[in-house]
Amino acid sequence: MRAALSIALGVSLLLAAGCSEKGGLLDPSPNPQTPFATAKSSAAREPAPSDQTLISTQAASINAFAVAMYKHLGAQPGNVFFSPYSISAALGMTEAGARGATATQIRQALSVTLAGDAFHAAMNGLDLSLMGYARTTSGLTLNVVNSTWAQSGWDFRVDYLDLLSRYYGAGVNLLDFAAQPDPSRIIINTWVADQTNQRIKDLIAQGVITQDTRLVLTNAIYFLADWLYRFDATLTKDEAFTKLDNGTITAPLMQLGESGKKVTMNYVRSGVVRAIDLPYKGDRLCMTVLLPDKGLFPAFESTINADSINAMVQAMDSTDLPPVRLPKFTFTTGSVSLVPALKSLGMTDAFDDSKADLSGIDGRRDLVVTDVIHKAFISVDEKGTEAAAATAVVIGVTSVPVDPPSFIADRPFMFIIRDRLTGVILFMGRIVDPTVQG
Repeated sequence: MRAALSIALGVSLLLAAGCSEKGGLLDPSPNPQTPFATAKSSAAREPAPSDQTLISTQAASINAFAVAMYKHLGAQPGNVFFSPYSISAALGMTEAGARGATATQIRQALSVTLAGDAFHAAMNGLDLSLMGYARTTSGLTLNVVNSTWAQSGWDFRVDYLDLLSRYYGAGVNLLDFAAQPDPSRIIINTWVADQTNQRIKDLIAQGVITQDTRLVLTNAIYFLADWLYRFDATLTKDEAFTKLDNGTITAPLMQLGESGKKVTMNYVRSGVVRAIDLPYKGDRLCMTVLLPDKGLFPAFESTINADSINAMVQAMDSTDLPPVRLPKFTFTTGSVSLVPALKSLGMTDAFDDSKADLSGIDGRRDLVVTDVIHKAFISVDEKGTEAAAATAVVIGVTSVPVDPPSFIADRPFMFIIRDRLTGVILFMGRIVDPTVQG
């Protein structure tokens, strides 16, 4: 019987199971502060690569993957929110242990173009750049954490654990899945909740971790940031919001800027879409909101790609606008399986117990990916954003009526939270109904 390996992301995690036990390579150390022992690889985390081209190239890969994944998640009705950054990190750790066609398919699904360990080095560089910036910026919290949960006594390859330590900063936590599968699940869920300020709870459902589980890789990302230019809460009013079916609901629309006065923001009108940057404290990270004209959201969404998003970002210019309007919203996704989406992106062998090659993890052909789960949370209000867990040119009508610049998001819109320096998309989503919270 082949072993089973599954992944959950967003928070993200990888579950591996095996058919036989061997003496472990790990030297466990009891930790009085936690209900599990820990073991550290002797490999220190690598510094960020000096070649910034590596980082920008991997950022572009994540963005291409973001749009591809968005199209799959967006095929279902309702609001969408996920972290392509978190998914890329967790699957990157998985790819590090994959070989042959399995590794190639994971890289293709993630739109990775860097060869060999340059991919992992670039992921490390993105992490270190973002975390270093967050540590020195007031009004901003960004926590990105990778961790490995291993069956105590299982024989994992030292070079695999060293790579996770060097490029992902992932320590090894030891659990006894074989004897205590559900208590192990609760421990991991508690860790996930702690790393995301209690915003991602109960990621792993009962029964997902079994006696055959041997490895869980986790990535958690938590973001809390104040707007650089805060919305005035006294100007927030309930207004009509037009849904995809042209029906209307009442939603609280925030206002940036005083009535009757102009605000200066980075803005562009490109074809049938308006785009605006809403910067956070420090002015490096921002939310970019993409607002198609009324009735054109489905057409815009069907043609969006990473190049078109990048083109709009590059075309933005400082523009005087009437007060900007944006809905307040809070949204939590369920734990979503990404397996169908990843299979459609070409990652198939990893889920096939007759083809999966994850021998870089334990030196044997006894592991197979069984699931990929993602869960995410976002809350946007007058103070800022809390989140746990883009291109051919936009094609629409051939001519656009002349109208003055403005930005009132009183209809479905897409948004991304991105890093202006590297260009990487951390989070991506759409709001078709700001009153729905999950």
